[in-house]
Amino acid sequence: MNLRTLKKLSKRAAPLLPLLGDRRKQFRAERDGNYIGGLLIMDRKHWERGRSVHGERVRQFEIKWPARDGGGWIWMVPPDYARKGTMMVGATSGYFEPEWDEECTWSALENLVRCHFTDWHPDHEGTPKLLRPLGTAREILRAARDMAAELAVLA
Repeated sequence: MNLRTLKKLSKRAAPLLPLLGDRRKQFRAERDGNYIGGLLIMDRKHWERGRSVHGERVRQFEIKWPARDGGGWIWMVPPDYARKGTMMVGATSGYFEPEWDEECTWSALENLVRCHFTDWHPDHEGTPKLLRPLGTAREILRAARDMAAELAVLA
């Protein structure tokens, strides 16, 4: 997935979240200001690049190789921030020291759907069993619509 696809999927996921009971504040991401929230973007086109004189890895998923001119190292890391305009959800949590927690709407929807359609019974030899296929974005969106329809009937 790349950042452009994430932005489009987040736009499609945003109206489904309130129907599934997610009451967090929805907003659009600002440029380099909103954390993606545990989502790993593997399309290297969007990775941040730079140069360093140090050879040790500093960040998770960082890739380093020696510079051709012999002047240090070239590094690449996946992006931590969503594209400007990506739909996000966020809320404060905590009592004594409340903190702001945010993630993109696609990640929030995917987590809700995967938790709902997973059988966590201990008889599955430690591996939870999916109750329906959720391998593609289309299947996740279809499952979310089915969940919303079930909740609408119950209400």
